[in-house]
Amino acid sequence: MYKNQLQELAQRSCFNLPSYTCLREGPDHAPRFKAAVNFNGEIFESPQYCSTLRQAEHSAAEVALNSLSSRGPSHSLAARILDETGVYKNLLQEIAQRVGAPLPQYTTYRSGLGHLPVFTGTVELAGITFTGEPAKNKKQAEKNAAMAAWSSLKQCKSLPSFFLSN
Repeated sequence: MYKNQLQELAQRSCFNLPSYTCLREGPDHAPRFKAAVNFNGEIFESPQYCSTLRQAEHSAAEVALNSLSSRGPSHSLAARILDETGVYKNLLQEIAQRVGAPLPQYTTYRSGLGHLPVFTGTVELAGITFTGEPAKNKKQAEKNAAMAAWSSLKQCKSLPSFFLSN
């Protein structure tokens, strides 16, 4: 999943496709792999060794996406594209699945004039509700709520072991 998202990000950003390198260690009957991905000139490494090459590459891609998304949409072209692709919604769903929590639930509220509506989205994840910035349409309001939740979870010091552990 992460390799596909990173490749999509590269294509939307007109960057070169991600390239992976791998380090293999251990005996032939029990090899271990650690991967790194070069994305737009930045190198992101898998945090630990994995039992398969595929797992190591996905781990490196996950590190890249997490790093790029933590910069926020205003700090880089890549982060803005991440917001546009809805990767924050995917990351929240992945977190919920990892910890056995119900999938995120989105609610959108419409306000404003009939011809100039304003949509505000919320997302509930594991009993916590996050509210995003207002938007011009429902889809963007949901993305904004997911981005607000992701940003909040990344900054929260008491939740990483529950929400953000690998």
